[in-house]
Amino acid sequence: MHFITSSKQVTIPILKSAGRLIDSRCGISCSSCLTGSFKLPPNYDNVVFPERRRLKMIDKVPPIDPGIRPPKMMRDLHQMRGPELIQNKLLYGNFGLQAVTGGRISHKDTEAVRQIILKQMDERYMFAVWRFNHLWQAVSRKGQGRRMGGGKGPIDHYVFPFRAERVVLEMGGRCELVEVYNVLKAIQKKLGFRTRIITHNSVRQREEKEKWVEENNMNPFTFKFCVQNNVLGCSKYLNRYDYMWFGKYL
Repeated sequence: MHFITSSKQVTIPILKSAGRLIDSRCGISCSSCLTGSFKLPPNYDNVVFPERRRLKMIDKVPPIDPGIRPPKMMRDLHQMRGPELIQNKLLYGNFGLQAVTGGRISHKDTEAVRQIILKQMDERYMFAVWRFNHLWQAVSRKGQGRRMGGGKGPIDHYVFPFRAERVVLEMGGRCELVEVYNVLKAIQKKLGFRTRIITHNSVRQREEKEKWVEENNMNPFTFKFCVQNNVLGCSKYLNRYDYMWFGKYL
């Protein structure tokens, strides 16, 4: 009896019969196993599929009680400034898209993303989930050729604002990153703000790298040091957000 050890240190007993090597588990000849390396497939026993595996359709207008006039809103750019402190981790799947900068997503963008998921995702062993419920911020716009003045224009459409490091959507199921990578790359091109593809390991490694760089930095003149000590009178060129995040976020 011989033994073959895989790349994940799993030992498989091999029987030698009539000049051939036979796997004792299934009785299949595997003489080629000695010359090549192989990996065992990942275990998907902990994968839980949602009731709806496709992305749901996002309504153009948020739910408003009857008899109430839809309120007009200001731009509220602070909704896109700084980091997201809560919805910045994966919850349902193993892969996702995370915003790198602040931005907005509209109904047109959600439909473009949903069409990509419908055409390229295999529902038999994959699923996709939005990480927001509905569009809520009203964006007003005046018609073309209108004279300025006369108050705020009518509501044109609704958007959902994102901060940096906010997870936009997730994908998961009985699949690996190589199977969903092209789908996520196609979705990135449809969004109006920068995003990155993340996994559980990539999020943890990025946090560890940022912590290591901060602890092992040998240059004392960091942006934070210059801001706090007003080096060369730089305070007159800074705003309040530079004192909050020290140039890391807009």
